[in-house]
Amino acid sequence: MVLAPLMWIAVASRAWRWWWSRSWVLGSMVVALGVVAVHLSLNIPAVETLVQTVVPIPNFSTGLRMVLFNLMAASSGVLALAVTSDPEKVARGARVLGLIAVVGSVVAMAIFVCAPTVPQAADGFEFDISFSHLPGYAEAGIAGALFPALLCPALMVMTSRAADVRSLTGWSLTLLSVGLASATAWAWIRLSYFVAVRYLSAPQLPVVFEVTRAVSAVGVLVIFVGMMLSPVVSRVRAQRILWAIGPLHRELVSRWPGVRRPSRRGSSTEERASDRVTELLDALSMEAQRAAQPNVYVAHSSEVAAAASDWLLHARPSPAFNSAGIRSAALEAELDRRWALTLARKYRDGQREVSA
Repeated sequence: MVLAPLMWIAVASRAWRWWWSRSWVLGSMVVALGVVAVHLSLNIPAVETLVQTVVPIPNFSTGLRMVLFNLMAASSGVLALAVTSDPEKVARGARVLGLIAVVGSVVAMAIFVCAPTVPQAADGFEFDISFSHLPGYAEAGIAGALFPALLCPALMVMTSRAADVRSLTGWSLTLLSVGLASATAWAWIRLSYFVAVRYLSAPQLPVVFEVTRAVSAVGVLVIFVGMMLSPVVSRVRAQRILWAIGPLHRELVSRWPGVRRPSRRGSSTEERASDRVTELLDALSMEAQRAAQPNVYVAHSSEVAAAASDWLLHARPSPAFNSAGIRSAALEAELDRRWALTLARKYRDGQREVSA
């Protein structure tokens, strides 16, 4: 019950970002998280009762779960393609996976609805234990698990091969592959059980559904963490950069307001941080030209940052604070953000000395 609201919040945040970027990664993530959110919401008794009231077909919510499983597999497939393939392949793959998911869902739901009517179960777990082995319902279970059982192993291999734990995206793919391994186990356990009970006269084993429920819970949680790890960590990193460069940024941009470049509407914290860093460095270059120091002395980045701080706080010129020195320091730092953080740290240290 706690996870469902969190999942809907994640869906809303990703949907907002997708609306302004329209990327395959965000779009597939919205669908995947949305499907999981609906599935988790169905586990809330009040929501399941509402669904059964709106659609007066006995155990309709259980049949709906079969559709959700197919949609979850298809959207995870599109996400894996979006991260590892070019846009043309993603578009083709999305059409194929979407078509298969729709066909599989229609077949599973048609078999489920046409099966002999059984009493309404308290929830999906009770339905699985009491009725899933019966003619019609077992076939519906097979149809509902077949597509995930075939697709998830391929996705697991695809994401694990592309995973590189040296990067944040690599960690996300690693977690996604672990979640897909859980989904694979879930699908094959259910598929094998329904076939064995229905066609091989195997005895009913309620423990199977206890196992699949635990496996699916682990899979959903790991996939959720894998999908949200990169955006959450990127947001935290970007916010820390904004906080760190804030005082220096305000000082420089107040001197050179022409460098302002408003971030586009709907931009992420990561994009806003990049815009603020660019503004800061542009204003610093203008300030170096104002200082009018000759471009004959090129110092290390820390010395250039200290010289820039002295100029801004005390109007004290330094040979290290010149245009050539700034360009050299930026190249030494390799990343604009790293250089901006070095400047901000020296400026903050200088402010503390002034305050003391």
